[in-house]
Amino acid sequence: MTNGEGTGAPKAKIAEVQRLATALAARVRYAQLVGRPIYEGQIAALVSAARLMDEANAPWPPMVEEVLTELAKSLDGVDPAPEPGGP
Repeated sequence: MTNGEGTGAPKAKIAEVQRLATALAARVRYAQLVGRPIYEGQIAALVSAARLMDEANAPWPPMVEEVLTELAKSLDGVDPAPEPGGP
């Protein structure tokens, strides 16, 4: 079965998505390490790739998982709109 389950993409295409997502995650990791900006487009592309892999029941490459986990944690640490302190 080369198409995976349901509407999933062929395995070769998913492997290419995994490879490209890993390369992008490595670039994001490097940007984090050297203090360069991480662009919204990079994050959106990683999230889209992760969703595609999920739809195909394909595992996320370790670098992708690590970078997305750290990005999610950093977003959790961003101060949201202040909540009222009391009545």
